[in-house]
This record gives sequence, structure tokens and C-alpha cells, in this order.
Amino acid sequence: MTHFLAPLTYQRRMTRAVRVGNLTIGGDAPIRVQSMLTADTANVDQVMREMQELQQVNCELIRLTVPNQKAVDSLPEIRRQMKERGWDFPLVADIHFNPQLAVNVCEFVEKVRINPGNYADRKNFVVREYTEQQYQEELERIEEKLQPLIRELKKYQRALRIGTNHGSLSDRILNRFGDSPQGMVESALEFVRVFEKSDFYDIIISMKSSNPLVMMQAYRALVVQMEKEDMQYPLHLGVTEAGNGLDARIKSAVGIGSLLVDGMGDTIRVSLTEPPQNEVPAAKDILASIADSSLESHMPNFALPLHLQRRFSNTIRVHDLEVGSDHPVRFFGSSSVALPTFSRENFDSILPLSFEMEEQACTPKTSIANLQLVHVEESIQPHPDRALLFYGDSFLRPIRKHLQWLQDNEAPALPLGLLVSPQQNASQWARLSVEMGSLLADGFIDFLVCPTANPQEPIFDFCQTLLQATRARLFKAEFIACPSCGRTFFDLQATTASIQARTRHLKGVKIGIMGCIVNGPGEMADADFGYVGAGEDKINLYRGQECVERNIPATQAVERLIALIKEHGYWIEP
Repeated sequence: MTHFLAPLTYQRRMTRAVRVGNLTIGGDAPIRVQSMLTADTANVDQVMREMQELQQVNCELIRLTVPNQKAVDSLPEIRRQMKERGWDFPLVADIHFNPQLAVNVCEFVEKVRINPGNYADRKNFVVREYTEQQYQEELERIEEKLQPLIRELKKYQRALRIGTNHGSLSDRILNRFGDSPQGMVESALEFVRVFEKSDFYDIIISMKSSNPLVMMQAYRALVVQMEKEDMQYPLHLGVTEAGNGLDARIKSAVGIGSLLVDGMGDTIRVSLTEPPQNEVPAAKDILASIADSSLESHMPNFALPLHLQRRFSNTIRVHDLEVGSDHPVRFFGSSSVALPTFSRENFDSILPLSFEMEEQACTPKTSIANLQLVHVEESIQPHPDRALLFYGDSFLRPIRKHLQWLQDNEAPALPLGLLVSPQQNASQWARLSVEMGSLLADGFIDFLVCPTANPQEPIFDFCQTLLQATRARLFKAEFIACPSCGRTFFDLQATTASIQARTRHLKGVKIGIMGCIVNGPGEMADADFGYVGAGEDKINLYRGQECVERNIPATQAVERLIALIKEHGYWIEP
């Protein structure tokens, strides 16, 4: 199957109801918001301070890292102090590499998260062709490895999250499926089938990636495969290593929100390289943006691609540039400075556009006769020689409906553009990121019109960041920055800000900034350069997947990273 069928009217995907302490995830329960502590779990005082901050913003679930037995031993005291303060929110233990810790922690937490890529496997990057018998033997080994955990989960009536991460798949999966969305799906479902065989069903699944497009494809493919196997497990949504600031919020809104509006998702986390309490308002902004996402339509479903790629359209010349077909997604800025609300009446005074922001080579006041302005709620007869430029308050479902109409009526495949209203402000950016981001990620949009040509205006930065988050156009460096946790031994937030300040101008260069070696090298799999914590204030530097410098003092590591970028010819002066 190459498509995922999404309803044109909002319809939540029905799942099993999984109890996690005093909460229900899935079923008809609300979509839950969670976060993760950055504190060392063995530092109980710091844990309680961060929990207090999350409790104040109404976080519903809190995850903490359990990297060793010392962390497990701290949990009884953490639970005692939680009870003393009247806190009854569930705790989730995050386990990597050590199956015994997952077994030991079941007594003290309501939910255990394991990564199928490293629970029973070690990533050795071994190239090996498995015969069917050898592959089956590997699955039998995994089944045996999981039995102690299954017993403890049942004993204490705990829930489980099977959390697949792009970039941390096992060698077995990589050799059969590659580092792909399909490999992510199979990685999770291998484990699910083992748990089902043992009559354990209190499972939640996640398919996380730092690339929103990979994440969207993986969740869609997961739902398709679960339907084939009659599985209805709840989904935990998140874009991992999203970074900080506007970039991270837009990237998360694109990935998480695009799935939510199509009915997928039962609990969400926005991963920010910021204090944990900042993640909860960002997640609630995304939830608020889908609250009234609906469209009355006689068409029950719309086919979305499992493998995201640009929709083919005809080429039309707009403002001295060719738009559509295989040309880049164009980014136009309006020539007017103080813009009123867009309407058909003032269209001519607002446009033509000033220039295409990437090339900066178009002549102002070019004819706009080849643009057809369309309000998203209109039913139109498109002109065969004009690109369609949509404006309005809600884009997603009307444009999907319009695309369906074009297909049903065998109309010309005209280029489609989105006109961002000048009335938009930061409080509305989450909704715009969800709706416009979904359309851009699915390859339906050929050009975006910003209501200003002034790079100093916030809406200008928003438009460029949205195009970057959807990989439609690259305007600056791409940062894959983890949110930190108790495994991090350097100041991740300050370091990320420092690296961003020095390298943001390096258009298209991907830089991973990872707290530890547990997930670092894998999660930044497609990064050009990596900055990864190796121990207490020690840093390893990567060129692609290769570690090229080890155990650099943190005080010197940023300068060494810049030198590495220069050495490989990626540096340009700001």
C-alpha cells in the first residue's frame, strides 16, 4: 500500500484504553500531555524541584531516565516525597541497553519505556544477510530476553511504551529494512507480537525522529500495518531532538499536529532543549490548534502518501520565476510594507510580489495575471493557465477537498500557493504550522507568500522556519538537539545556544548536539557534524557517523567543532 486514508472530517482513531496509574491513554480519553525531567534521577532534590515546576503547568505524565541501579534505588524516596506532597501523576521510566533495569523498575513506576533498537541488541553496524532461519532465531532470542519484563509488568499491572527511534534501529532491522520508516514499524511490531503472544496488551507505541517527514511517514505506515494485523494500540507522538526556540516549536507542530488532525495520537511530548516546564505549553498550543479542525464533506477519506514527495503540477511563470513541476517550492514576499487584510478587492494593491526571497532576482511590479486568488471556502472553476493562490483562516481540509475535486474532474494539475495573512501573530503560529506544515510536508504546495519582504519582521522568520521544518526549502543550518536528561554531563542548553549563534547562517548544514552517547550517534544519523557528550564535561566530535575526535574538554569543544566544519569546507563567513 502506498497511501494512508485520512478522513476529510476530523475523526479520532479509536484505540485500546491503556491504564497508566490513575490516567487512561487511548480509548475515549483526552490526548495526554507529558514531559521528561533533565535531572539526574539519583539527585532526589533536583528531581523534586523539576517535578514541582511541571506540576505547576499541569503536566499529566513525567518521564525520568533510569541509566543505572543507583537511579532505581532513588525511586522509593522519590515516591515517598511525591505522596507527602499529594502528587499522584504517573511516572515513566526510560530504559536503554540494560534489560535488568527495566525489570527492576516495575515496582516503582506506572509505565516503562524501552527502545526495541537497543533493549536486546547492540548496534555494531555489522553487514550481514540473515537467512529466514537466522532471522527467526534472532526473534526467539528477543522473546526469551523479554520474558522477565513481561512477568514484572503483569505482576505490578504496569503499562509499557515500545519507543522506536529513527537512527537507533538494530543491525537486524537495518540489514533487512534499512534505516527507514518501514524499518521503524517492524522494529516496534516485532516486540508487540512477542508481548501479545504472552497475553500482554497494555502497550503504547511511538515512532520518533528528528525529521518531521520521517516521523509522519513512520506513524502512517504503523497505522496501516496495525490495521492489517488487527492491532489498536494508542500512539505516543513526538519529534525527537527538535532543538529550541521557534525552530523546535514549528518542527514539533508540523510533525505532531499533522498526525493529530488526521486522528492519530493519544499522548504527546514536545522535546525542547529548554527547561522541561516549557514543553507543556508548547504541547497545549498544538492541541488547541486542532480543536476545531473539521470540514463538512461528502467525501469520507483523502489519500495521503506514505512516502512523502512533491505532487506533480504544471509549470506556470509567476513573477519571472517558474512555479510548480520539479522547481523548488518558491518563497515570495509582498512588496507592501503595511498590509491590510488580504481580500480580492485589495489584491492588486498588495501584489505583485517584491522578489523571490531565495534568489532575490525578480523585478518588482511584475504582472500577476497568472495568479488566481482563491478564498479557501470558495468552490471555484480554476483557470487552466493560472496558479492558484489560497488565502483564508484554515487551509488544510479545504485544500485537500480542492485537490480531490481536481482529481475527480480531471482538471489540470495547477500549482498551488498559500498566502499568509498579515493579521497572524505568534499565538496563531502553532495552528498555521499544523495546517500549512501538513500541506507542505505532503508535497501539495508549490509556493508560499509571506505578507512582508522585511527579514526583520517575525512573520518573515516564521515563514522561512516553516519551509525549513518541512524540508521544502533550506534557509539556515539545521540543528538536531536533544532535550537533555539525567544522562547529560554538560550544560546542553547553553552549549546549544552557543553553537547556534556561531553556525546558524550555514544554510543546509545539519549539526547534531546530543547529551550522551546512548542515543547521540544514532539519533543524529543524517547530521553532517555531531557534538556528543562522552562523559563528565567531555565531548566527542563526529563527521557524519564517524567519531573523529574523542574526549575533548567541553571548554574547548565548540571551537574544535567550528574548526572541523572549516576543515571539511562547509564554513562561510556570516
